[in-house]
Amino acid sequence: MPKNYKRRLLYVLIPFLFFIIISTSTSIQANEGISTYYIRYDVQSSRNKIINDNLLMIPAKNDFRAEKFSQFFTTGVISATPGEPEPLIDKRIKENSLKTILVESGLKSVKIKDNDTVISYEGIINTPLHIIQKTYNEAQNNFSYKVNVEFSPLAFPDRWETLHLKYKFKKMFSNFFELFK
Repeated sequence: MPKNYKRRLLYVLIPFLFFIIISTSTSIQANEGISTYYIRYDVQSSRNKIINDNLLMIPAKNDFRAEKFSQFFTTGVISATPGEPEPLIDKRIKENSLKTILVESGLKSVKIKDNDTVISYEGIINTPLHIIQKTYNEAQNNFSYKVNVEFSPLAFPDRWETLHLKYKFKKMFSNFFELFK
């Protein structure tokens, strides 16, 4: 074994460690737009009556708390008013389908204070949402629909640390291999 073995090993390892640190802190990929969103649906009730509901959608490009994405199909019915524009109907259909998915499959949490209760449903979606079928019923003045959504509920908070480490390793290896493309 050469006398300077440790020194040569050090010369090789220091640039390699430096490279790993830089590759984890910078993003090499170009921003291709937002496709992943964190969504939360809050239903507020007081004395067993729903008084308010709110659907929140925030970009979540680097969110690691997602369990596993799956394809979900939702069906439902929304009321229509005569002469309502098509984009507004599509928006209402998408909002209603997101609320349905969250209530059925999202991570549920409950906050209670006095007689007020807030139930939150949380998850992550990949856009776009696809309206597969939309049918107008003239007799009842409503639309029935079927929507395809790629959805993942949030993991329980006790798994977030593990998912964060897994996310960091994936990102580190992804950035490393991007250099060779």
